[in-house]
Amino acid sequence: MTARIGYQTLLYDRVSDSDDQAIADSAERLDGNDPLFADLLTRAQRGDEAALEQLIRDYQRRVGRMVVTLIGDDADWQDLCQQIFVKMVHGLPRLKSLKVFEPWLFRIVRNACYDHLRHRRSRRYLVAWEDWHDSVAAEPPSMENESASAALARAIAQLPDDQRELITLMRDRQWSYESLARITGDSLAAIKSRLFRARQRLRHLMAAKESEDE
Repeated sequence: MTARIGYQTLLYDRVSDSDDQAIADSAERLDGNDPLFADLLTRAQRGDEAALEQLIRDYQRRVGRMVVTLIGDDADWQDLCQQIFVKMVHGLPRLKSLKVFEPWLFRIVRNACYDHLRHRRSRRYLVAWEDWHDSVAAEPPSMENESASAALARAIAQLPDDQRELITLMRDRQWSYESLARITGDSLAAIKSRLFRARQRLRHLMAAKESEDE
């Protein structure tokens, strides 16, 4: 089944488009509560190839955004995205509740990224953010806020790994604390504390950048 699904084409055919409507559409779906999306998940779980391909199309940009943000400028990021979707396809039949599909998928993304980073032992820190990442891992800026968006992306890249992870997830959609805990495996208290520190640190970095520009 998986061999006939065109992962490579599906994953990258629109990754550099300026239109991020695909991200907005999929982020609005709340854990399978959309009847049409629930039907898509059900068919995908049963192995329907067309449904699986559509599911990959729906999530390719959101997954790509998170991968690039977490692992940085790494030549393997496309292969990593492909591996994530292969894991999704193989694991979907075993998912007991489709209502937790999104937290389950992004936990796969998170774990795959951290496994990749653990294998990249020769470098302790992620490389600096590059402008080309904005097309994958950041919201497309309008002309008037392009500089602000690039500055925000670079500030996020300077956060510690665990804080960058949460900020990246919250930029994707407004996850509940419970969903964030399910994705990361941390307690609610730890999530609230880490997200508070991440936002505080991000504000500090942005304020420092503004001071430099004055």
